[in-house]
Amino acid sequence: MSEFRKQHPVAGVTQVIDSIKQNFITLLIVLFIGSSNTEGYFLYFLAAGLVISLFGGIFGWWFFRFRIFEDELQIEKGIFVKKKLYLSKDRIQVIDITEGILQRLFGLVKVEVKTAGGGTETATISAITREEAEELRTELRKRNNGNSNHFEDLEEDQEKKDQILSTWKLSTKDLVYAAFTSGNFGLIASILGAVSGQLNEMINEENIRFIYEIMPGYSDVTIYVALIFAIIVVSWLLSFLGVIFTYSDFRLHKTEEELIITRGLFEKKHITVPYDRIQAVRFVEGVIRQPFGYGMIYVESAGFDQNQKGRSIVLAPYISARAVSSFLNEFLAEYEEPEYGFKPPKKALFRYLRRPNYFLLLLVPVLWYFLNRGWLSLMLIPVLSILGWMRYKDAAVGFNNDILRMRYRTISRTTAIMKKNRIQAADLSQNPFQIRKGLVNFSATAASGAGGMNFGVEDLGNEDSLRIYDWVAGEKNIGRQHEGEEQNGTVT
Repeated sequence: MSEFRKQHPVAGVTQVIDSIKQNFITLLIVLFIGSSNTEGYFLYFLAAGLVISLFGGIFGWWFFRFRIFEDELQIEKGIFVKKKLYLSKDRIQVIDITEGILQRLFGLVKVEVKTAGGGTETATISAITREEAEELRTELRKRNNGNSNHFEDLEEDQEKKDQILSTWKLSTKDLVYAAFTSGNFGLIASILGAVSGQLNEMINEENIRFIYEIMPGYSDVTIYVALIFAIIVVSWLLSFLGVIFTYSDFRLHKTEEELIITRGLFEKKHITVPYDRIQAVRFVEGVIRQPFGYGMIYVESAGFDQNQKGRSIVLAPYISARAVSSFLNEFLAEYEEPEYGFKPPKKALFRYLRRPNYFLLLLVPVLWYFLNRGWLSLMLIPVLSILGWMRYKDAAVGFNNDILRMRYRTISRTTAIMKKNRIQAADLSQNPFQIRKGLVNFSATAASGAGGMNFGVEDLGNEDSLRIYDWVAGEKNIGRQHEGEEQNGTVT
């Protein structure tokens, strides 16, 4: 591939579609607000913006070209400002292949090339044939040692490394269960935001009178409750469909050097996760899934460039808690699960019970003052206290020679497993109330690009937290203050 090549013309259209997808919610809100306040002129501006985006996509495709030359992936792009991106083969860590809906119609794929370390961005080739993508992937994985006699040996070694050693597949039944129990209602906020611009026009005297006529006996309260219920149902349905579309035909393959994930109904994604980029493993049990004994497994992967702090990648969208150990033994054998040896003492229980209620106790007087039945918010105290008790029962830490295991709960219960040499920082902290009771918060941060993923357990005993801290510190000479004084130590 020493000669420059161009993408398929579909790349120009995909660039426009990607721009619309990234700004979809913003466009939706602006469309609602603008269409009701600009007497139609907004639509002309919107159409002009789309035309400009389309021409930008076409010219962006025309000036984009790529090739592999002298052990480098070279990309040249830019309409007014020319930009050249050169990625050395030695620094390339991941090559992801994705098939979007439009690309699949034309038998094309998108290729993303990610490098180790900072200083460069991710290289994306939006529309090439599957054959070109496989050729590109093969060429980028070759390492030129200057001796052509070893070329065949290098090819054989690469074929051996690419050989699939083990496979895990999400069954259709588990996919449906995962969709039913996803509990992802984040779209509610998006829907509320999208319709907020029209609420003043929707909720008026004429519309309310019409609703009363078709639904006699209903009050204002029941109408608002019905509206909220409808939004929740629609959001749950969208969440259900999102899981189906995202994790259909989910497969996890294990090779010698990396894990390979393929998934998606309409947009087919091919994700590679090198073992040396994995920083931690998480098993998350949502409030809906935990009673059934199921959860999701994630890996935290370090960023591949200066603009990426890291990413959480789903290894198993729906898996039994009893199967987690065998799953890790098969795909990530180094991440064993040490027994829990440290839990918050009994004297920490009351702190766990009252902590979730702090904000509520501040909010109750305000609600009581402004709402007729604001005092009913006090009924949430037992619910939040139960959440605190669950947090107390779940909090635990364990370690062996090389592995740290932590379990904690916010709303969902999370079990985090990380290698000792992947811990970027460990921290002990106390506030004055904890000092009096001899309790300490312990947290650990897994190395993950510029940011890191933080895991923490609150209100451990002094001696237990110091034992965990010393295990992380190893042979490092880490000073700490005497018992009874305010303590805030960090090891990196």
